Amino acid sequence: MIKYLLLVLPLIGFSSTIQVEHVQLKPLGKVVQTNAQITQLSDQKQTIVSRLSGHLEAYYVKPGQHVSKGDKVVLIESIELSKMTAEYLALIKQLEAAKKQKKTAMTLHKKGLTSQNKLSDAIIALENIRSQKNTLASQLSSLGLNPKILKEATDQFILYAHDDGTVGTILSPLHTNVNAQTELVTLVSQNAYYATAYISASHAMHVSKDTKGWIQIADKSFDASFVQLLPNIDQETQRAKVLFRIENSPSNLLLGAFMQMDISLAPTQKVVMVKKSALTLYKGEWVVFVEKEHEKAEHHDEKSDHNHDEETAEHDEHDNHKEEESHADHDTDKGEEDHDEHEEEAPYEAKVVEIITYVGDEVAIKGLNVDEEYVSDGVYFVKSMLLKSSLGEHGH
Repeated sequence: MIKYLLLVLPLIGFSSTIQVEHVQLKPLGKVVQTNAQITQLSDQKQTIVSRLSGHLEAYYVKPGQHVSKGDKVVLIESIELSKMTAEYLALIKQLEAAKKQKKTAMTLHKKGLTSQNKLSDAIIALENIRSQKNTLASQLSSLGLNPKILKEATDQFILYAHDDGTVGTILSPLHTNVNAQTELVTLVSQNAYYATAYISASHAMHVSKDTKGWIQIADKSFDASFVQLLPNIDQETQRAKVLFRIENSPSNLLLGAFMQMDISLAPTQKVVMVKKSALTLYKGEWVVFVEKEHEKAEHHDEKSDHNHDEETAEHDEHDNHKEEESHADHDTDKGEEDHDEHEEEAPYEAKVVEIITYVGDEVAIKGLNVDEEYVSDGVYFVKSMLLKSSLGEHGH
């Protein structure tokens, strides 16, 4: 009984670690290995520019810092802004005066005391002032100022982040003079990364919308979906460039870094695939662990033997009660011994497979059937069980 418990307890612990999946049939073409550079699309980067000439007073961010849309980035002092805000406040007063002048002209015109031309001039003057005010209000709003609450002229304005991202580079030193087009800070959006793969011109002829890729990043493989075959050959490498979108990539990749990438080219054919984690070397061969096929048959045979033992015991009871007890004890001991031996035997077996090629986190193989169940994770524990079982058999 002690031996039985010692064997069962490890199996219970292993069962929560062991994962089983079904063998899948997937399309696969010729796999080529190449280098790919981490990149992003142009619309994923933003460069914050000064917008007005002025003096850089302060940066609110540092390289590598994450910012959200609307966060402060830089403070600028601008004489040009001082003039704009002063002019805006003056236009507000002019607009009020022009409204009164128009109202007076309309009253006099109704009474016949002024001409239509005078009334038209008053209306045109009012609309001209209103147009100038609205133009300045729009410009001030684009600089982050709220014209509605502006009470006095100011020479300071703050530039804000237009979207979430990470600060890339501070392009202009602090306390320097800038103009309206000076680039100040780059922000990188981290919601998607792309990979530009470099392949030969002959391989590029087999690239299609069904082309798939797998890129290795920090010892982990990520799926990459085809975006486009770029139209020009790279002049430095004399190779074609294929753009892929990296699926479910980390959010902190280094732009410009080169990684290894596998690409599946047309034509494709259906191949059997399992998780790479399912492969292991066992007794000098590559194997995948599957559930034993004869387990159910053994279970049925044990049940039949048990029924046969019961019939024998009942028959012996009619002849001799003591003899029946002796046989029953002997059969019970034998049954427990057989049961222990059965428990020692692991419920899995190793199937030798032939490796065709590795594809990301999967591997194309020969030796298993489609939809067959296999151990995809926890292979180490299964191997341990099989090794213990084989040692137990040699010990008997």
